[in-house]
Amino acid sequence: MELHDIPLTTPTHVDVELLDFDRENPRFTPDKEPDGSTDEAIIIQLNRTADLGELIQSLGYNGYISIEPMIVYHSEKRLIVIEGNRRLAAIKCLRDKDLAKRCGVSVPDNLPNNILASFLSILVYRVEDKDGAKNLIGFKHINGPQPWDAYAKALFALRWLDAERAKPDGLSLSDISQRMGDKHDTLHRMVTAAYVIRQAESSEIYDLDERTRKSFSFSHLYTALAYAEFTTYIGMERPARNTDPLVDPVPPEKLSELRRLLVWLYGSKPEDVGPVIQTQAKDLNRLKSVLSHPAAVRELTERGNLEDAGVTATPRSSLFASNIVASSATLKISLETAPDYDPETQPELLEFAMSCSDRSDAIVAVMQRKLAKAEKK
Repeated sequence: MELHDIPLTTPTHVDVELLDFDRENPRFTPDKEPDGSTDEAIIIQLNRTADLGELIQSLGYNGYISIEPMIVYHSEKRLIVIEGNRRLAAIKCLRDKDLAKRCGVSVPDNLPNNILASFLSILVYRVEDKDGAKNLIGFKHINGPQPWDAYAKALFALRWLDAERAKPDGLSLSDISQRMGDKHDTLHRMVTAAYVIRQAESSEIYDLDERTRKSFSFSHLYTALAYAEFTTYIGMERPARNTDPLVDPVPPEKLSELRRLLVWLYGSKPEDVGPVIQTQAKDLNRLKSVLSHPAAVRELTERGNLEDAGVTATPRSSLFASNIVASSATLKISLETAPDYDPETQPELLEFAMSCSDRSDAIVAVMQRKLAKAEKK
């Protein structure tokens, strides 16, 4: 059968040799990109991130059962698989042991002829182009049975929204979210953050390949942008959930601040600095406090120490209260363990204890003077 004879939107069996991987697979986020565009590079990456082992074992035992068609579109005498790349990778490995070996994939030996025959003709569902399968793929991988990671979801929805913007009556992101089964506005936050990243890369102020860690914690950014302190810092409007995100949400005059924020979140290999966010819950809140305090922002910018900048951003009265409570707890433990003091092996500890006593006396004296003044008023 010639490619142009394959009907649209009708499940049809085709020769597996006509099928190619989707080189723009949304699975291939910055921390999961193949090292090239060859079949070998793609299979290696899918094996690393999408666990081909169990699928290969199942197909090697049962053969390929064409229940769910691969979704394809026609491009340059080939059929590009936009849904079913993991299955295609498994089939290619089972058909070609040398390819499987080069990819570091284990396959069963001596497959029966009937099993091998099941890999020859594959059921496909041809669409006109990538747009033709968005609803199905979107639901399946956003909230359906085979979810992508957050950045893959965001890029898929962003590209869909870009295509809709070019139409007179195109879908809104809210429409797209409903078709994907998103009921919690999470997709809106993720797509907004994805536009911020794309703007940073297109304006060449930051590239995700610059990050210092292999993993890409996309949630750092889309969580941060939910807070006014972060959006204010980069001059970005916070769109209502019923409006589409701006394509370039950060004003040009704030691009330097955007770069700085991304370096704080993800680090920079050229600058040889790591991210200041180590634990999202604690450090993101600390960075939020810093961004609302100009002196703390300057300290973080110049020194790169989030903890010290957080101290600068904290009111002195709060620092005093928290340190007194912490010191009291520490001294309580020291008092309970004082019988374990060994003057022969730890003679220097007496000097530390006397210093603690002197400082404690000085603190009490300051507090008593303040109390006396307050009582006279």
